[in-house]
This record gives sequence, structure tokens and C-alpha cells, in this order.
Amino acid sequence: MQVLFNELSLAGQFADVDAFVKKGLLSFVGVLKEMQGFSTLLLKKSDVWNCMVTPRNTLHSILVGESLRSFDEVRRLKSAIADLTKEPFWDSDSKQRPDDVYTFEGSEVGGTSVAEAYERDRALVSFLLSRMSSNPLEVQKNSERTCLHNFTVPGVLTELLWSGRGISFEAYLRSRFGRGKLDFSRVDPSMGFELVQPSEQGLFVDTFRKFEELTWDQIYINKGLDYKEYHGSVGRNYRALKTHKFRASEKIRCHGFRQGDRFVVIGFETDHKLSDQG
Repeated sequence: MQVLFNELSLAGQFADVDAFVKKGLLSFVGVLKEMQGFSTLLLKKSDVWNCMVTPRNTLHSILVGESLRSFDEVRRLKSAIADLTKEPFWDSDSKQRPDDVYTFEGSEVGGTSVAEAYERDRALVSFLLSRMSSNPLEVQKNSERTCLHNFTVPGVLTELLWSGRGISFEAYLRSRFGRGKLDFSRVDPSMGFELVQPSEQGLFVDTFRKFEELTWDQIYINKGLDYKEYHGSVGRNYRALKTHKFRASEKIRCHGFRQGDRFVVIGFETDHKLSDQG
């Protein structure tokens, strides 16, 4: 999937660098990091660094300047933003035709990433707090109108790819829930993602969403989840651990163990055989 950085979403709308970091940059970088987890290609216009971030600062001046050094959380992410100034650039191989007219809210946008996205995968990544921040973004080409996907906050791309089954069950769970209470980084292959049938995936997803929304105190007493200690063995690698399970349906379960405020998922039970043992 090709996603184009919407340079029109930077129009000097941030009062200063501090506002840019807090109200624009962190969310934008969150989307970029999400994209890195999937087969997506970020395309930019070659003069993107000339975009005005504040009334006085261009994107380039901020990236190469000293101003970001005072923000510890951004310093680690600066390289991801710096990639905006590197190839690939879409305008070296534009898909737009010079006789076509592209407009957004009555203004011509031909020669921009908005028009180019129309001709590619119809997907953009934009900064917040601009007139280009809505999702979807309705653009007109000649007399034809269409809506472009416009990613401004993390999570939207993941849900789009999952709804179209453009990513696997494993990739969706890792991206959608990996930063919250659920940790899918240590799933045992013997109880792995591939054991879950397509008809069962939605049950697990709905259950994991519920799990994320509840506090731990609420999880312990929720009758639907039926969170409890598992008294059998999920495998010899876990005999020294106190493992737990919770329910996604009458038949299927999720097994794992709590580590701090996170539940580390060991695997999925789809036939109730483990639960019959404990």
C-alpha cells in the first residue's frame, strides 16, 4: 500500500515548536511507526521540507535545528521524521495527467500529494489542526468525487487493513493491542495464531477489546470473561508460572500470565481440551 505524506496539512498552523511537538508531531510519528509494521510505502513530494510548520519555521529548519533536542520523547523519533526528506519522491514518477483538474473544497490541488494519492492507493498521512485533517478526505477530479483515506492518528490504518483482510490475524493483534494490557510477543507456536479459524477470530478480537477497556479489578469479576487461574499445564516451559485463562466464548479461551499491568499471551485454546484438565 502506498501512503502519501500530505504536505498541504502543514500550513504554519502551529504557534511554535512546542505546540508542533505536542499537538502534531507525536500523533504523526505514531502513524509512521504503525506504517512500519505493515507493507506500506511512504511517498513524499521532493520539496516537502519547505513546508511551514510554524509561521517562522519550515519542516527542514526544525529537523536540522537544535529546537527538538529539548524534547526527550521526540529525539528518539527524529529519524522517522527525517525520512520525509529522503527518497522515494512521487514527483519523479507522477501519475497525474496535466489535463486533469483536481480540487479540494473548491481549491485546485493539482501537483500536490492529495492529487497524486487520488491516482495511487488513495491514502494519505496528514498532520492535525489543518483543513486537511478530516478522514475521509473528499477530493474531486474533473467531475468525479471520491474519498481518500487520511491517517492522522495511530490505529486507523490498522483497522482499515484488518477490515479488508489486508493483514493477518497475528499482525492485527500485535498492532492493535500490543501497546496496551495485552502482550502478544511471546505466543507459543504450539498454541499459536494459525490455530484460530477465521470464524473464531472475531470472537477473540471482540474479547480483547473488552479486556483492554476494563480495569484489572473489573476483569477479575467480569462474568463474561471468567478470568481465573488455570490449574492444568499449558506446557513444560510454563510449569514455574502461575498461568490464567479467560473466555472468548463457551468453547474458546486465551491462556497466559500477568506480568505487571500486562497479560502475556501464551496462546489460544479453541477446542476446550485444556480447560477440561483445569
